[in-house]
Formats: sequence, C-alpha cells, structure tokens
Amino acid sequence: MSAPNPGRQSPDPERQSGAQQRDPVSAGKTLPEFRGEPRHSQVESEDTKNTKLESNPVHRLEEIEAKKYQK
Repeated sequence: MSAPNPGRQSPDPERQSGAQQRDPVSAGKTLPEFRGEPRHSQVESEDTKNTKLESNPVHRLEEIEAKKYQK
C-alpha cells in the first residue's frame, strides 16, 4: 500500500490538527485537580541535590584497589 503522492502521507495543511501545525505545548485536557504544582520538579530537584547526591562518590572497588598498591 502506498500513498497517492510519494513522500506525502500527512493530511493537507488545512486538514491537519493543531498538534501537527505546531501548537504550543499545553497541559492538554488534564483536570486541575490532577495537575502538579508548577514548581514541583524544581523543588524535588533541589531536595535530591541537597540530601541524596554526593558531589564525588567513592567507587566501591576503590578501597580494594588502593590496598593492592600499599606497602
């Protein structure tokens, strides 16, 4: 099965939906009670940086390798 015009498989511009015509990204049809707080991801990111991430974690084999080369 092939398209009537090669390389032209999307609808004509006048028949395209808004998403195909590059509408701005939006919340869509999500109900307000299901939408997250606007700054939720920023707050979570800051929380993760401050509590869960080390700036330079020690590799689990680093101590074992260091012992091999000690005298």
